[in-house]
Amino acid sequence: MNNSSRVETRDIADADLDSVAGGLSVSGSVDGLTATFAQGPNGLPVLTGGSVKSLSITVSDIPLGPVTG
Repeated sequence: MNNSSRVETRDIADADLDSVAGGLSVSGSVDGLTATFAQGPNGLPVLTGGSVKSLSITVSDIPLGPVTG
């Protein structure tokens, strides 16, 4: 059984994004984040794998207009 929520997507014109006053508001949360790193060039860590139990992202302040379809 799949417990995933439906994801809604829409195309947003560049002009609509340019007209957003004050920029975008982005918020979110992550639960159960794990990450695996290995030593890379010059001793810098490189992400080699990971997983997330759940993820939520909200983007607001974009004028989307009426829903069509």
